[in-house]
Amino acid sequence: MQEYKPKPREVAGELLESYLLEQKLRPGDRLPSERDLSKAWGLSRSTLRSALARMEKNGLLCAKRGSGSYLTPPKYTRHLQGLQSLSQSAAEQGRVVTTRLLSIKRVECDKNLARHFNRTLGYLLYKIVRLRRLDGEPVMLETAYIPTERVGNLEKKNLETGSLFKVLEKEYGLIPKKGEEKIGITYATADEAELMGIREDAPLFWIVSQTYDQWGRLMEYCHTAARPDRLRIASVLERRDPATEERRRRPNAK
Repeated sequence: MQEYKPKPREVAGELLESYLLEQKLRPGDRLPSERDLSKAWGLSRSTLRSALARMEKNGLLCAKRGSGSYLTPPKYTRHLQGLQSLSQSAAEQGRVVTTRLLSIKRVECDKNLARHFNRTLGYLLYKIVRLRRLDGEPVMLETAYIPTERVGNLEKKNLETGSLFKVLEKEYGLIPKKGEEKIGITYATADEAELMGIREDAPLFWIVSQTYDQWGRLMEYCHTAARPDRLRIASVLERRDPATEERRRRPNAK
């Protein structure tokens, strides 16, 4: 059997990962130059550059032109279980969230929004566009729609400090109780790229969510473009007993 020999790029990747651990580098720390690393490890510059590019693509490093490569913070983990705001879940992970309100205005329902809110065309909604940063770096661009009749004068509230859900609960008595979320892939437009500091057409998570209040009414419809190099999506899988599932679907069955 032929002995497996790792490719030079794989060797370079292992050396880089070991270096990060051994040197106990922290987010924001700079790596030695490509020239110094390639000389120390006996690698070609092109091989090392390929390994660095892969680590950058995976969100472990950030390359700054003319400056070098820097260690990035760990990805923020968005859990699909539970119904937490970004502010709440990020705080639990020791991350700092800041928000920039890009716009808030009243718009009329188009066919898609009218279908989601079960309303007629022209039904008024607030359209709220916010840029969300984690530890100072832009990560998400959120566009939320909320019925104006339920949140009068929302434009006068502070939507840049803290959670939008907190504002809805404290000021209007709307408590998020249930939600649905669908996740896909999209590509950054020119505007999204500029706001999030990425290249145009870079891949992004496309997250569409619906949140329902304590009365079962849709209180927010939201779509989010998020950077996959700064965000991971996690879920907990649990095996269910078929008999229990059948009883849950048919509660009156004996």
